[in-house]
Amino acid sequence: MEIYLIDTHYLIWDMMAHHSFTDYVENLLVENVGKCFYSTISYWEMAMLISKGRLEIHVSISQFFHDLEKKRNIRPLNLTPEIGDLVRQFVNEINGDPADRIIVATALHHKAILVTADENLKSLSFVETIK
Repeated sequence: MEIYLIDTHYLIWDMMAHHSFTDYVENLLVENVGKCFYSTISYWEMAMLISKGRLEIHVSISQFFHDLEKKRNIRPLNLTPEIGDLVRQFVNEINGDPADRIIVATALHHKAILVTADENLKSLSFVETIK
């Protein structure tokens, strides 16, 4: 079964009705209910964006993800020691963003297709992404 790992920015764009949340991704989520996931590193990534003033939400991070899961039936994929091993293996190939490294490693570990708008991640040859 094909599964999809949704990058943090798409989760944010979806819940905030941002114009960058494309019809293509909307259709992908609707047509693949129960096969879409996010990495639990997204909790930390959102917290960092908020603390740096780059993101403002009007609910707690906990409520944000509760609402997202209810709206989309997107479920979390937890970090594991095996994902840690993958992060370590690709430390030089993936940009310096620790969240990006963990998201890519999570996609690899679960053999998921990564749904991202990040050109750096889409250019990686060893992870399948939605182009």
